[in-house]
Amino acid sequence: MNDAMSGFDRPVQTWRDIPGWFQWREGQEEAAEFFADGDRFVEVGCYLGRSICSLAEVVGAAGLDVEIIGVDWARGSGPEGPAEVNAHGPAVEFGGGTMAGLLHRNLIACGAADSVHLLIDDSVSASRLFPDESLAWVHLDARHDYDSVRADIEAWRPKVRPGGWLSGDDYDSWNWPGVVQAVADSLDGATPWCTAQWRWLKP
Repeated sequence: MNDAMSGFDRPVQTWRDIPGWFQWREGQEEAAEFFADGDRFVEVGCYLGRSICSLAEVVGAAGLDVEIIGVDWARGSGPEGPAEVNAHGPAVEFGGGTMAGLLHRNLIACGAADSVHLLIDDSVSASRLFPDESLAWVHLDARHDYDSVRADIEAWRPKVRPGGWLSGDDYDSWNWPGVVQAVADSLDGATPWCTAQWRWLKP
């Protein structure tokens, strides 16, 4: 086993122990203050669970009774970005072709397995399982190329209720120009939010 894969065996106790990229906890805290009991949150693109375990922790600390749903097809995004890096590849290889086992293990280890529901499915297909205007907040962090981000926005925008949020990660014109352009071309009124995030408030 190579060095890139060996770290997946390390014990996990909190979201901070989980490999991944996450820089928008302040957005989660804002959501916990803004939304109400009975609302439903969806995170599309969970990787190994760093951000969604943080979200479960934030929601629990706030005493908020919401349903959290994580969507990931668990086979990685393949090479992405200007350097065409396959960032998910080692985790997919470690899991024998899927990250689902590691993701679920981490949810259990962080005590989030009872508060987070996982859907192992691609983003657009998963969106069809939700009625229109049934979700308070959808956060998109799946594939980052222009066409995929546009498809995700088109799929999930109708699912957000009026007054709810549609947001996403890696709003960075240098590293992820496709994300920035797709948001600009798809959503009137979307703005930068938190650290390298975007957000659109549904009228």
